[in-house]
Parts: sequence; structure tokens; C-alpha cells
Amino acid sequence: MSKLALDGGTPVRREPLLPGWPGGLLIGAEEKAQVLEVLDSQSLYRHYGPRPRRKVAELEQKFAQAVGARHALGVTSGTGALIVGLAALGIGPGDEVIVPTYTWVATVNAVVTLGAVPVFVDIDESLTMDPRAVEAAITPSTAAIVPVHMRGAGAAMADILAVADRHGLAVLEDSAQAVGGRYRGRRLGTFGRIGCFSLQYHKTITTGEGGMVVTEDTTLFERAVRYHDQGSVRVEELDELIPDESPLIIGVNYRMSELTAAVGVGQLGKMDWIIGQMRAHKARAVRGIAGIPGLTVRPLPDPEGDTGATLIFSLPTPEAATHCARALSAENVHASVPWTSGQHVYSHFDQLIERRFLSKRHCSWECPQYQGKATLRKNQFPRSDEILRRAVHIDLHPLMAESDVDDIVTAVYKVAEAVR
Repeated sequence: MSKLALDGGTPVRREPLLPGWPGGLLIGAEEKAQVLEVLDSQSLYRHYGPRPRRKVAELEQKFAQAVGARHALGVTSGTGALIVGLAALGIGPGDEVIVPTYTWVATVNAVVTLGAVPVFVDIDESLTMDPRAVEAAITPSTAAIVPVHMRGAGAAMADILAVADRHGLAVLEDSAQAVGGRYRGRRLGTFGRIGCFSLQYHKTITTGEGGMVVTEDTTLFERAVRYHDQGSVRVEELDELIPDESPLIIGVNYRMSELTAAVGVGQLGKMDWIIGQMRAHKARAVRGIAGIPGLTVRPLPDPEGDTGATLIFSLPTPEAATHCARALSAENVHASVPWTSGQHVYSHFDQLIERRFLSKRHCSWECPQYQGKATLRKNQFPRSDEILRRAVHIDLHPLMAESDVDDIVTAVYKVAEAVR
């Protein structure tokens, strides 16, 4: 056993691996050509200009086709997609929305922004929503379930949909971290009534910031279109699909720009190649570390649908996991324990715990009917905490060479021997 770099030894790698920015690392000629086409047109707004190129409409059509949905709507961010999707479902004050304890704060912020009540439920070893916990959390006020496909892999959608069907609840999929992933052969985001995606820089494909909303339901699509554009309908696809007497609603502005969409058009064609590369890298890494005593690779509801964006394994104790992540990073294989770093975990969302708004209004769950029942507090979900404290995460990306993956395996073996 060689001395750990953390203790002054020689690192496995001389240079750190590139960060996990799958689409971002592949920005090149295709995206540049698309953006220059828009700039040359002087038409940066999707609905009009001197020579509109209709890039948002093009991205929407191609994205819908790529994921297998009838409709797709381009918006400003993944957060915007969640807000627009929830609003289209009619979620509002007093409605309870079930969300997992492990997610990015945007999932919960979207619920709270609409005045609804987030109801957290435990995750299981897959790091996604536990369907059994969902069933136990349903009340007469429950209006929707939001499974989150975390770190490139889908939640147990068959079981979650079965729960939703039994109780007549809407399902909105938060697919921000698993763009292009699948579950039982079908693209994530197409199982619920609405699917929401992020095109932020850390995602499978990127526009820097941006998001997509997809649905099979034309009525829901119209509601999403109206909400994201000040209550109006100016999306070409809907012009001949809705009657003149379509109901009016109040909306805001989450419109995607032509420049954002231009980058997205260039990126979308690379999505399946990116996923194929990352899946191959992850498979090689999993084979390499499979025999390490005490190390358990993250179990998934459908391993074949994983995007391969993250290698995640668990160790027997939180102390071992934290030390392992620090030691791997010192070997120039960056690793993290998200619970410790405060990312994606309910107990670190202090603005929610303290109910902080810029205004003096109260959050929905402070209404009399929720007093003493819906208070969010740290360490409220010991099962989620225990699972997340033991989970070590390593980001992968499509430009890795096999030698890079082998370095990950070597580093994990080296560190595992030292922390046992």
C-alpha cells in the first residue's frame, strides 16, 4: 500500500481530472455556427425581429422528438421549468407537493414560490424518492408528487406512478440532473403529466442557463405556454390547436431567447454520444472497483437508463466516506460527500427552514392548518441522512480516456485500503 497523497505521498494523477461538465466541455463549431446565424439575423427575440431564425421553436421541436414527447417548451432555466410546470398543473396556496429529501433546492423553491407546501419524504439507497415513503405522506391536501432523477439516474417511476394512480395525483418529473436518461427504455421526463429539464452548465447538454418543459397533454401545454409568456399564446405550435375561447390566465416571463436556443440546437445533437461515452466510462469504473471490501456501488431502479454522469458508492460509516472523499481529491480524483458539503440536502436549505422571504408574508405551511405538522427542521429524516453521509460521488464526463477511468479505479483502491 502506497502512502496517501493526503499524508504526503505521491498522487495517483499528476493533474486533476476535468470537472463534470459534459456538454460544456464539447462546446465548439456547431454551437458557434448556430449563435452566429442568430447574431447575423439581428433577431434575438423568439417572436419577431428583422430576420427571425426561429431557433427556440426549432429546439422545442427537436427536443420533443429526442425525448419522445408531443410538446416541448423552452424556458429560462430548470427552476423556471419547474415553476411553469407546477403552475400549469394548477399548484397553488395550500396544496401539498411531495418532494424527496435529496434534491437541489430549486425543486423546493419552485413549490414555495407558488405558495404551496413542500412535503419531504425519504430517499432509499438509490438516492431517489422512496415510493413507500410517498404513500405514507399523502393527505387530503396532496396535489402532486415530484420525483427527482438524481445524479444521472431515474427514480423508481413504476412504483411512484402506481402510488399516484391509486390516489389520483399528478406527477411532475424533475429531470434536471438526468437529461437524456431512460427508465425501462423510455426517456425520463415522459412518464408524469409534465417533465422538467435543466440546460444549466453542469447538465448533460447545456446552454449555460436554460430549461425545457415537456408534456403529452395539449391543454397542459397551453397553460404552460401562457404562464411562461405573461398569459399570452405566441408559440407557433399552438396557433391551430386551441380555440379562440381558450381561458385566460395570469402569467410571468420565462421565455427562452434565440441565443440560448441556438446553443441548445448545437448541443442537442451531441446528447446521445455524450451519454454513451459516460455510460462506458462508468461501466469500466464499476467493474474496476466491484471487488473492494466494504464498498457498495449505488443500486439503481434501472441501471440501463443511467446517463453515467456520476460514479457513486457507499462506505460503511460516514467517517470513512468523508475521509475517502478528501483522500481521493488529494490523489487528483475529485470526490465529495454531498451531505457534508451542504449540496442537495434538505437539512442545508436554511432559507426554507427559517422561512426567509424578502417580503414580510408568511410561507403557506405557517397557515393555521399546518401549525405543528409541516415544520421543516434539521436531522428530521435520519434515514436519508444516514444514506447520504456514507455516499461518495465522483463526476464523470465524455472526454475521459480509459486511462483516466483506470486512474479513478487505482485511486479508489489505494484510498479504500487506507481507510478500512
